[in-house]
Amino acid sequence: MIDPHHDGSERNWHAVFCKPRQDGVAESHLLNQGFEIFRPKTRVACTRNGRRRVSVESMFPRYLFVRLSQAGEDWTPIRSTRGAVGLVRLGQEAAIVPDPIIDGLRQRCNEAGVISLAGAIDYQRDDLVDIIDGPFSGYRALFQARSSQERVVVLLNLLKRERRIELPEVSIRRA
Repeated sequence: MIDPHHDGSERNWHAVFCKPRQDGVAESHLLNQGFEIFRPKTRVACTRNGRRRVSVESMFPRYLFVRLSQAGEDWTPIRSTRGAVGLVRLGQEAAIVPDPIIDGLRQRCNEAGVISLAGAIDYQRDDLVDIIDGPFSGYRALFQARSSQERVVVLLNLLKRERRIELPEVSIRRA
């Protein structure tokens, strides 16, 4: 994935390692300094105080990507940028993240820079799933279909009858 051997004549993507929960701070400060930055984000469901919340977080916590030229560009401000620790290195060389990886991530981003992980797991009809969130949490069901980009239909055996219910995809996992 990371190519340490490159000729250095063009601009390449590099990973920046950040302080804990500071990748957003590092991103804004690097942008203010004129660097080209990419920090993919995703929606994450969590339960706090008994309430289910969906928040947007970094897809790669503590990392972001910066595009730099191998020659002629001063990389030293990255190390002293608030929130950043420095470039990820392989030995003495700054590791290069291949363009197809960044391009693939960018293509999956929406207008807000958020990548939807819904649909990342390829469920098949009649796959056994556990419901892990919501009023049916703890039940097992059979996956039936995707009803929209982030919702699924499952078949739940409830009160001696099979019921089709629609749930957010983040509420199920493979049994």
